[in-house]
Amino acid sequence: MFFFVFILGTWLFWAFLLPLNEGPDENMRLQIAQFILKYGKLPTGYQKEIMDYTWGFTYAFRPILPQMVEALFIGLAMLFTENAFALLFAGRLVSVLSGVVFFWYVWALGGLLFERRSLRWVFLLLNVCLPQSCLLFTYLNCDSAALMASAMILYYLARGMKDDFSIRTCVWLGVSLSLCVLSYYNAYGFLITAALVFAGCFLERARNGEKCGKEFFGKGLLILGLVLALTGWWFVRNYVLYEGDFLGLRTQEECAELYAMDLFKPSGRRNCINMGMSLTDMLFRSDWAILVFKGFVGVLAPLTEAHRAWIFGGYGGLFFIGGTGVLISCVRGLGRNFGSGSRERIRQRKTEASKAGAGKGSVDVSQICLHLGLVTAVALPNVLNIWYSYSNDYQPQGRYSMPMLVPFLYYVTRGLGYWGQWLREKWGARGARWRSGLGRLVCLWMILVLVYSTIGIMWPAYRDVEDKAEVRVYSLEELFGEERR
Repeated sequence: MFFFVFILGTWLFWAFLLPLNEGPDENMRLQIAQFILKYGKLPTGYQKEIMDYTWGFTYAFRPILPQMVEALFIGLAMLFTENAFALLFAGRLVSVLSGVVFFWYVWALGGLLFERRSLRWVFLLLNVCLPQSCLLFTYLNCDSAALMASAMILYYLARGMKDDFSIRTCVWLGVSLSLCVLSYYNAYGFLITAALVFAGCFLERARNGEKCGKEFFGKGLLILGLVLALTGWWFVRNYVLYEGDFLGLRTQEECAELYAMDLFKPSGRRNCINMGMSLTDMLFRSDWAILVFKGFVGVLAPLTEAHRAWIFGGYGGLFFIGGTGVLISCVRGLGRNFGSGSRERIRQRKTEASKAGAGKGSVDVSQICLHLGLVTAVALPNVLNIWYSYSNDYQPQGRYSMPMLVPFLYYVTRGLGYWGQWLREKWGARGARWRSGLGRLVCLWMILVLVYSTIGIMWPAYRDVEDKAEVRVYSLEELFGEERR
């Protein structure tokens, strides 16, 4: 609880400290909430009042559930104040509350995934102390809702593997998937994850001799029906408004071609195809990958001083060590099961199946489907990020890959746990003490990074801003440093 108060206080402080639009595209999100408040209806993508004439489009073409809730929060705040920044802060509370839900679901998920309490802490801190993760929970965006939904989805999938997808679990899974659908397209890989895990669990039960076909279709239709009921209206609305374009993406590009500045029209944007660069060149012969990595860890201010090599190096080292650990454990056939609860259920079923003479073979279908789903949730945002930079607009941004956060850090934590177990097996009691000490150092280092990010980066960057409700204009020196002017 003390740690939660610390994290919540950090998020609230950042939300209070940030001037308007320091989070990417925040002003465009705010305009949607303001339109809803002013007119009492949802805007269309063509709405002139919220159009950004640099890029030539609005975010109203895409799902805007977070902005609908932000409009509610701002409207409630207007009953008490007319201060512009106070109203902006009220809207930002939606992202902060998304972070609160995210925190508790990640903590609960860690309890299902990891038997060792130390790994639960590492998993939690990796998710909530990562600077970019913290930043997303402090300004108006859709990414925070997507992260919240991803944690909820994985938690209810883990619960479903433990309780055979009870009705309550299915209902909450349907709600979580609906939040994902109405938040951010880059997070849609979790829809595939949910389908694979759900189907895999019932396939494994059927393989072990259980008759569960009716249960599979009944519960599957319950989840699907909930998702369609809660989200279908948005895509029907898009289909009607945009001549069959139910996602709104094609119409957004057509709008940008009409209204954007010439430099930013889709036909003239700076991307690798227009520059004659191959995909291989972009990934391996440019700075794209390193910039995405830095953005994923967190570049918190547009000042040269904000770039700290020791932060990027430390998190890069954790990701590398965890990644190698999980790869080695896969080769050795370790750590294949998704949490202690699922392991108990799997052992129980295999015992029952062996008594009944069913379930031949040692391969667990549910675990195969689980990891296929998790890998999909990790891979899809990165594939979309790569393709967007290559074919549409060259923007090497780590936040486009952020939906992979929870499953990616699950594997990193598993890999770190593998090395801890290796220390114990190799050196016995001495190795166990080393494991405990190193684990504490890793957790302390992540907390210190967050503290430093607050007092060493965010506070110096924004403490002297007088009007935080105005969009801040930077000089080239402030953006890039004098050497790149």
